[in-house]
Amino acid sequence: MHHCNRLGLRLVRGFTLIELLVVIAIIAVLIGLLLPAVQKVREAAARMKCQNNLKQLGLAMHSYHDVDDGFPRGNIGSWGNDHGSWMFQTLPYMEQDNLYKQVTAVVGPGGTTYSMPNWDMQYAVTAGVLPRKLPYSRCPSDGYDTDNPRYANYIGSQGPQCNDGSCSPRADPFQIHCNGMVGGTQADGVSFPLTPPTHPGYGPSSIHGTTSNAGNCRGMMCRGTGSVGGPKIKIAGVTDGTSNTIMLGETLVEQNEFQRYGNGWGWAGYNSVSQGQTIQPINYPIDGKSVGASWSDCNSSCTALGVNPANCIWNWHVTWGFKSNHSGGANFCFADGSVRYLSQSIDMRTYQYLGARDDGQPVTVP
Repeated sequence: MHHCNRLGLRLVRGFTLIELLVVIAIIAVLIGLLLPAVQKVREAAARMKCQNNLKQLGLAMHSYHDVDDGFPRGNIGSWGNDHGSWMFQTLPYMEQDNLYKQVTAVVGPGGTTYSMPNWDMQYAVTAGVLPRKLPYSRCPSDGYDTDNPRYANYIGSQGPQCNDGSCSPRADPFQIHCNGMVGGTQADGVSFPLTPPTHPGYGPSSIHGTTSNAGNCRGMMCRGTGSVGGPKIKIAGVTDGTSNTIMLGETLVEQNEFQRYGNGWGWAGYNSVSQGQTIQPINYPIDGKSVGASWSDCNSSCTALGVNPANCIWNWHVTWGFKSNHSGGANFCFADGSVRYLSQSIDMRTYQYLGARDDGQPVTVP
């Protein structure tokens, strides 16, 4: 607005320094109020995408079951004769049939074809077909090394499976949830039982899920052993009900030993996506992920670099649990294909019964 003084000169009124500072302060306050809202919207979108990934994987598992009369094994084969993980087996049902055909068409040394018992997933790595990034294998909330084609945030559930870690028995605090005795002896790969069991309804199980016997696999899959791999679980074998049994769940790559330091084939093969367990609490904290701790640091001294062995990333007893960057919990796909969010404060007995497919105990999904 223009004014004239007594001399007829026109004066232009502008912002004073104080007024300018007030305006800047108001803008800063508004931005401060807006940013958390934007972050919440962004996380809500990421969580929805993550849930959709799990939903599509769950539907693929059921499509596989319809064709093959059973859910995919955790792995077909094992070390040296690896024919693929459950995620690899579901490729044709996730619009990735071309990749499945490329891998299974690889011929190994001496004319070894995929149909032969001694074919191995490493042949596909050598041929340059793997690793390959999938459009649905990562949760948007996990920003760790997102372009690495080996990684996946979604892993199968072994349920309350026993697991001797690299610091055993010094740092195996969760054997009580698989009903195995911490520091106890083993017989035929099965942990010595606790008497009475911590959670009645199931017995101790094969260490690491290394079994082809469904009777020693507490959850929906195990990674298995030999040329067979994990046991094939059918819907009829989920006697607790598919709506009460966890099938798949989330992990964080940076805090997961078999993801971060896994094999060249990544999600496609053995020892990669079939080892999620419920004996560890959801979002159990893992250390050593950025201080350079190696397997030998945890295995030999269990205290190297100041890492607590009970939280060391190389202690697979603690690192195989489910975890996410979603606030206060993680997403899970149940055996009926439904996706639900479970709080990290869930009662541990309830959690174990949701992980076990045939414990016969009543449980309500919280």
